[in-house]
Amino acid sequence: MANKFFPVSIDLNNKNVLIIGAGKIALRKVETLLNYNCSITIITREILEERFLELEKNDKIKVLKNQEFEERFLENIFLVVVATDNEVLNKEISQLCMSKNILVNNITSKDGMNVRFMSIYEKNDIQIAISANANPKKAVEIKNKIKDLFEK
Repeated sequence: MANKFFPVSIDLNNKNVLIIGAGKIALRKVETLLNYNCSITIITREILEERFLELEKNDKIKVLKNQEFEERFLENIFLVVVATDNEVLNKEISQLCMSKNILVNNITSKDGMNVRFMSIYEKNDIQIAISANANPKKAVEIKNKIKDLFEK
């Protein structure tokens, strides 16, 4: 049976977030996290999206290039996003994070993590978050319908 996730909102203000990987999905996660005033560090063997370099140049994120993940990087980390294309590595890092009670999102698993990103609609003082257990695209579709309702 798959894990059942409890929806909750978390204050990431001034929290340390570690992203492992620098591809398209990692960039999407970073772009979302940038809205929440957290300190973001990227660990990657290679940068697959040039936008990471632009964000680093503008002091939005810190990028450790040509770097393999090491357990020492988890010190003082609140949230980890494992976003490599290596499912085995992602699982190992996720399990390590969970054993240390660190929040972790694993992009290559539906339940090999303890936190999920939701599709978020925000307008003025309203925030609506949608999660879909098996199909994240369905959550985005629902968010867009909500957006249409609010922005008519």
